[in-house]
Amino acid sequence: MKTTLHDIADKTGLSISTISRVLRGESKTNSKNVDLVIEAAQELNYQINTRLLNSVYQFKKTMHIALICDIHVGEFYASFFYGLEKSTSNEDVILGLYNTKEELGAVQELLRALSNDNIDAAILFLPSLKEHEYYKILDDAPKDFIIVSAASVFHPVLDTVTFDSYRGGYLTAKHFEEKGYKEVGIITGPIHRHEALLRKSGFTDYIDHRSDMKLVWQYLGDYTFDCGKDAYKDFKESDHKPRAIFSSNDYMALGFVEEAIKDGKQFPEDIAISGYDNLPICDFVQPGITSVKTDFIEMGKTIFSVIKEKMGKNEGHRGVSSIVPVELEIRNSS
Repeated sequence: MKTTLHDIADKTGLSISTISRVLRGESKTNSKNVDLVIEAAQELNYQINTRLLNSVYQFKKTMHIALICDIHVGEFYASFFYGLEKSTSNEDVILGLYNTKEELGAVQELLRALSNDNIDAAILFLPSLKEHEYYKILDDAPKDFIIVSAASVFHPVLDTVTFDSYRGGYLTAKHFEEKGYKEVGIITGPIHRHEALLRKSGFTDYIDHRSDMKLVWQYLGDYTFDCGKDAYKDFKESDHKPRAIFSSNDYMALGFVEEAIKDGKQFPEDIAISGYDNLPICDFVQPGITSVKTDFIEMGKTIFSVIKEKMGKNEGHRGVSSIVPVELEIRNSS
């Protein structure tokens, strides 16, 4: 049976008119009665506009947050959601995962549905969206609905939390130098992806400032396992073979390693390689894959801090980026 205002009145002992004013955000009653009404409504599963009530009364509540991605098969998205979900352990947050096509219309439709369904905020991980599309998303969404991005983009429109991709490439090049690898190569990510360019820039900038290191081979990748296999075939045919290779994500590194091992190569004796993302599989293959560690739990903590800061303020977006540090997890592949 659907909960009514009469049910809340019976539970609280307050009048229906008082309860109605509280739930419309128009009450002048004392904070004790406001807390009593809202708590009773939540216990009885009466649907309330928590974003409105929080902005008016600043009451403590559980935040319902949607993580929105264009999900593909593989470990990355499982690790991403798992890390963010684990970061809620000390937060009053319920996190839900929602899949959508990385298209403006589909994203707008989903956000409208979520904003009308007791969801307080959304985290977008949609790195292929363009600047003008983010503006349209903001224009279309309710002003009190908080949206942040977890994707590195060229011109941030939303307030954004992302990893330090530049440092990841830099640390990898530094590791190669420390191992004595002078001639190096890179399998890049797609050129239209901001984080791919940052990873490459961090790697090549370090090399450019070292007189005894040289970038001798590059392969344009697309982040897929099959692309890593194709990269090895290109490497095999190259006249200038690097001693160590930075793969801009783990999937391509794994594809490269599989194809190289089939060809009789050994890591790191013949070739050294490092990936990016430090997916769990990097520990379970032979050789273990050196990789840039992206801490999704730390990312989640930072995202929830940003959301809490924005809650109830209606300040809009300034495209502020919060950068989460990375580190290099060294294994046998390098």
